[in-house]
Amino acid sequence: MRKVKEQPSSWSINDVSTWRSMPAKSASVARFENIDEVSKGSDSSEQSKDEQLSPAPLYSSLQDGHSSDTLKKTLQDILNPARIAALEACDVQPVPYDSYSFSSYIFTLKGRNLSMILSPLLALLLWGLGWQLLFMFLPKGDSYNEVIGTYESDLQRTLSSVNDLISTLVTPVSFLLVFRLGRAAIRFWDARQATGLMIEKCRSNIATATVGFISPIRQKRRYCRRQKQRSDNTETNDGQRDEKKGDTAKEKIQSAKILQPGAKEIELLCEYARWLTSFPVAVKHFLRPEERLGWDDTAYYKKQRFEIGPLLCDEDANHVMLSYEDERGQAVFDRNAKRVRDPPLVVLNRLHELSYDIAHHDYDEDNKGSFNPTPQQRAVFFQQLNNQINILCASFGTMERIKNTPLPFVYVIHLRSILLLYLFLWNMTSIASIGWVALPALFAFNLSMLGIEAASVECERPFDWNSNHLTMGKFCILIARNIAQAMKEVRY
Repeated sequence: MRKVKEQPSSWSINDVSTWRSMPAKSASVARFENIDEVSKGSDSSEQSKDEQLSPAPLYSSLQDGHSSDTLKKTLQDILNPARIAALEACDVQPVPYDSYSFSSYIFTLKGRNLSMILSPLLALLLWGLGWQLLFMFLPKGDSYNEVIGTYESDLQRTLSSVNDLISTLVTPVSFLLVFRLGRAAIRFWDARQATGLMIEKCRSNIATATVGFISPIRQKRRYCRRQKQRSDNTETNDGQRDEKKGDTAKEKIQSAKILQPGAKEIELLCEYARWLTSFPVAVKHFLRPEERLGWDDTAYYKKQRFEIGPLLCDEDANHVMLSYEDERGQAVFDRNAKRVRDPPLVVLNRLHELSYDIAHHDYDEDNKGSFNPTPQQRAVFFQQLNNQINILCASFGTMERIKNTPLPFVYVIHLRSILLLYLFLWNMTSIASIGWVALPALFAFNLSMLGIEAASVECERPFDWNSNHLTMGKFCILIARNIAQAMKEVRY
């Protein structure tokens, strides 16, 4: 059995030397050559990156150095350049085209899924050539074919007579193909709708968590401002100010401590943001096919770990990725072993735990909870967070259903059987009626009919690695940037 027996004790996000030994057959792996430059660039431009991610302009009230460093480190891990580059490289770039132009990429072969229909297309071509050669060597009869200008054999004349009967089958076959493509397109749109819902709820969830979690701290800040204004108004003369100078200075120091959120609040909010950013990555790992040409378990594990990057520690990342167990019950990354957990559910369970901690956090232990939300407010806040997390779970369930439930086998196999039977019979009778000149037209017709089935297969599996499938890596990057933006824009 193939296993990743030894997991790395520490993970360096800038260490991409392990990708050098991976197969160069994959286009996405080849794109990782640029990650070295990204990593070096991130080291050389550390000062400029600090200026971009520094929370000082927005978090001027964060006078606690530990809280500011924690927030800054979280933003750097979410927007880590090497992790973002890894997610960009995991997708096959879609073929761009102009929706208003008929000539845009009309003659290109890229993205047409020709590999699927190549064998039946060549078989039909050889089938037509074989019948034409057979008609050439058969003895000629008394029947004269005015279309090809020569006498034809009895077999050729018989096949030509049933050409009209075979041609009538094009109507039901076309209807079945159009229905198949329509259902596949609906599946593709449902998958994109589910990913859009995931993006939407990740945005609203981090906004709800940050605003609701920091709201009591803002109440403290407004209370301290009112207390300071009242203190200043009562000091009516210089003598009174001199007498209360020490007390006023002491009040300002205490107010400064209350104006800023503590380290516990920042660490809890940052941990929630890290796990929420990891959710779309875990969904992508679950939906993408596990088998890919040239990829072993070790390479696949490193790819997934690299995309998670510094968001999670090694223990948490392995708990998310190692969804298999061996005979001894130990967690391994072996795709031949028994799957015991789904990575997205691991992240969702952790988000549920953190949402409870956020909703029931004690903000004011020293002041007997005077600034804590009421039980009703906590219940509403907790319910809102959990409802959004449940919607994330529902969107993941929709994508899982689309991935694991293709069209019924009986429909697909019956359609393909009728399609191939019709094409082989129609090619045979057309060659008998028209001869060599029918081969180019037959080849184009075969390509169009088989291409509809190939397009249906591409559309009904929207999470694969091809250019016609959803760019899950870009969705992960978009969610990461939205979460970082929400974290940076909340004012304390």
